[in-house]
Parts: sequence; structure tokens; C-alpha cells
Amino acid sequence: MALVKLEPKDYITDVPRFPDFPQAEYQRRINRAKELMNQNEVDCLVVWKREDVRYFFGFQTTHWEIPSIQPAVGIIPLDGEPVLVVPDLLLINAQAFCWIRNIRFQPRAHEVPKERAVPKEVASVVKEIGCGNKNIALETGPLGCIWIPRPLCDIEAFKNELPDARFVDGDKVIWGCRMIKSPLEIDRIRQACTVIARCHSAVVEGYRPGMTEMDIGKIIHGVEVASGDFRGGDTTICDHIICSLEKEGVADCLALDDVMITRNDYIQVDLQHKHKGYWADIARIFQIGPIDDQTKRNYELCAEGLEIGATMIRPGVRVCDVFHAAQKPVKDAGLAPIEMAGHGIGLDVHEPPSVDATNEMLLEEGMVMSLEVWIFTSLKRNGGQGVFGFEDQYVVTDKGYERIEGLDKRIIQVSHPIC
Repeated sequence: MALVKLEPKDYITDVPRFPDFPQAEYQRRINRAKELMNQNEVDCLVVWKREDVRYFFGFQTTHWEIPSIQPAVGIIPLDGEPVLVVPDLLLINAQAFCWIRNIRFQPRAHEVPKERAVPKEVASVVKEIGCGNKNIALETGPLGCIWIPRPLCDIEAFKNELPDARFVDGDKVIWGCRMIKSPLEIDRIRQACTVIARCHSAVVEGYRPGMTEMDIGKIIHGVEVASGDFRGGDTTICDHIICSLEKEGVADCLALDDVMITRNDYIQVDLQHKHKGYWADIARIFQIGPIDDQTKRNYELCAEGLEIGATMIRPGVRVCDVFHAAQKPVKDAGLAPIEMAGHGIGLDVHEPPSVDATNEMLLEEGMVMSLEVWIFTSLKRNGGQGVFGFEDQYVVTDKGYERIEGLDKRIIQVSHPIC
């Protein structure tokens, strides 16, 4: 059985019951996508990735965690109305969350033959709307490293069904839309930042001698749960917690059981929190024991780097110039910073633009960046000074930037240190 078009009489409501944003927000996104499609000679954009489908259509479900079924596919033609394709079990989701009223659904979606038939059925819609022999953009291209979250055989099947089409990269269209945030999107990032600041404050105030990494993790997750950010398909916890010198140097790892925190340790909490789909990414490091002059100076260098880097943020500035400005204090001190100084942020934690030495992209109003400066000396357990760093969010405004500040950078030690 092929895809079924949902008829107007079969909709449960005329408007979505739980829209992610107002209808005008989605119309603006579709209009912008079509403008960029026209500029890049794209006749049809097909999106499979969770974040892209949510961005352009507002669709939500936790079923993205199950790889066997494709929860939704969005089709945006240059000429005509967008189409959303979903399995029958998620048909109500499409009506409840999405303003779009051109929905096709697949019956008996759990059967393996139907799962493999999805790409062919999506291709049939592309043909039906007159794009079967035109330029079709997919989630490919070097900008932002986007991808199609399907088995390779599915993508091959989709392309094989459209032998007369020309497949092109869709990265310029997708990121040309997603990199520039609306005021509503920026507000969600701002709210996520507020939760992380509360998490960091809770760690500073809640630490007690004798705690383990898991105890710190419980403090953080308690604040995140209390924030209420468990909506739709959102998950909020994506944290980097390193509290013990036993794990010093380990990257992107949650708290572990039975890892004690001692006087010589420091609590490295690089936290990512999602509010209604939009991430914030803020990092702080708190000392457990006494703070000597060199330790204090390293914090000051990182804070100075963020301050100088921020002064470069304004429309028309090259991203690489922000990078060099942010790294300058650390380099001038004879220390080696890492090879990046931040990244864009939004529905994904890491989005373009990447703040590095090679990126000549120009900043635009509405971009939101997570700017960060780190010092990685030799490991403290080997006699070095350890890791130091700060990370905060910055919005590019028409006149410069808005800083969305995390916890005060002068707070570099827990409230109950081991002296």
C-alpha cells in the first residue's frame, strides 16, 4: 500500500494543538528556504534529519531514537506547498505539532518491507509535485557536517527512484536558514543558559568534602529536572563532568560511580542544556583546594580572551578574526590554546560557524555563538597546572553583540573547599 494523503475532513483539528512556534515563524522559515533555494539553483529540498524536520515543520516525537522507522521526512519544493511524510503511528503527532496541512502517511509502518519502502514512497511524492527531473537538495555538503540519518541502502533506493534528477548539496540552504535565529529562538537559548547558570551555582554551593563525581552529577541533574525541560521529544542532559584527577584529560564523559573528589582535584563542568529544542553550552571549572597566583592568572587569561573576542563580534566580521582575538591573551602569555574558540549553537549543540583560524565566513545579525577559551597545560596529576576555561553564549546584533552570561567568572572555587 502506497502513501495515503490525509484529506481535510480527516484532520482532528483545523490548527495544531501544540505548535512549537507561531505559524508566522514557520512561514518565515519556508520563505527564507525558498529564497536560498532560488539563489542556489535548488528545485526541491528533502530533509530527513530530526533537527531539520523540526526546524522547517515543527514535528516532534521521541521515536527518532528508534532507527528502524523514519519518523518524518519533509519535502520543500521551490514552487508549491511543502509536504510532510510520516508513518501512520505518528500521524496524530504531525497534526498536533505542525501547522502544515499537506500530510502523507504510510500504513502498517512497522512491517520491515514498509520500512524499506519509505525512500521509494518519498521519491513518488517528489515526482508527483513535479520535481522528479529537477535539482534535489539533500542534507549533504561541507558546511556544518549535516547528514541523512538513514542506512545507505535507503538513500541509494531514494536516488535510484529518481534517475532523471540531479542531486545537490543542501547545506547552504539549510544553514542559511538555521544559522540566523529569530527572537523567539534566541529567547529559548537564553532560557537554557539560565538553567546552566543555576546548575553551576548549585555545584559551587552544594559540594561537600567526601563527595564523588556521581554526587556532583546528581546535583546538576536535579536542577535540570526541576527546570521542567522535558517536553515532546526533548532530552536535556548532555554534560561533560570531570571532577577527579583520575579522569583528567578525558573528553566528553558523564560522571562515574566511585570516583572520589580530593583536595588536588577540580570540578570541570561543561554543561549543555536544551530548552524547548534549543541548546545552551556553558563551561566553568571550580577548584576544590587553595588557589595560588598562577591558577588565578590562568582564569584571568581565559576571561580576558572571551572579553577581547567578544569585542570583535558584529555583522561583517570574519569568524577567524574573532578566533585570533580570543586566543591572543593566552598566546601572549606563552601558553598554547586549543585549535577552536567556539561554534554556533541552536537545535544542535555544535552548528556553524566554527570559530577557528581558517573560517572566513562573515558574521550576520541573528547568529548565536558559543565562544570559549581554554588553557590545557600539562595534566595536574603529572605536576602541571591542569585545565582552565570559560564558555558563554553571544548573539550577533545589528550594532555588535549581546552576551548571555553564565555564572560570574570570578567564582572559581567551591564554597566549601578543602584547605
